[in-house]
Amino acid sequence: MLLLLIAFLGGVLTVASPCVLPVLPVLLSGTVGGRARPAGIIAGFISSFVLLTLFLSAIVAALGISADWLRWGTIGLLFFFGLTLAVPSWQRRFEGLAARAVPQKIGGQPDGFVGGVLVGLTLGLVWTPCVGPILASVTTLALSGSVTAFAAAVTLAYALGVAVPMLTIMRGGRALLHRVPALMHNLSGLQRAFGVVLALFAVGMAFGLDRAAQTFIVDRVPYVQKLTFLEDSDSVQQQVDRSLQ
Repeated sequence: MLLLLIAFLGGVLTVASPCVLPVLPVLLSGTVGGRARPAGIIAGFISSFVLLTLFLSAIVAALGISADWLRWGTIGLLFFFGLTLAVPSWQRRFEGLAARAVPQKIGGQPDGFVGGVLVGLTLGLVWTPCVGPILASVTTLALSGSVTAFAAAVTLAYALGVAVPMLTIMRGGRALLHRVPALMHNLSGLQRAFGVVLALFAVGMAFGLDRAAQTFIVDRVPYVQKLTFLEDSDSVQQQVDRSLQ
């Protein structure tokens, strides 16, 4: 239980690090759209992050494609989602498809959960933060083709830790929109701006700028390394090694 708690707190601290900056546009896109969009993003993120962390090598082998193709697929999806926010006609078509998939509506508008899940799935694919020793050990174990129940529990605990501040950020952003009349009056323009940013983020990913930014941050910002202090003790690492065996 102690290791699971540390993994959860490690996830929370990760969002506080500059490593999250390269994927922040994806996260902030959850502040606009349907009311259930933030919950959808969280659900999609947790699902894809856990599955890919534990079973990426198995998925790649089963599909017969390289991990790079998954990344390119993610880039394409993010670019598409950016366009659905930036181009009103695309957005209306996408909302119509989402409404058919999830008939429930909130306030007469599609609730945005399906679109949020799809965005969250891509976020799980591109999430490469400054992970600590615990999740690094789990990833190493998964790459070797051996996944234990404890490894799955640790990965889920970490993902939930990441999800809590993520959801707080998106809920806070939505609350800010409702409290600032100027933002609400220009909501359509704000939504288009988020769409453009998201599309540009996808283009940046195509050129590897997200990975370059993360590497730069890790190398140039010393305090990032200190965020894993909960996991760095020898006693914790010994418990991790025993639990993963």
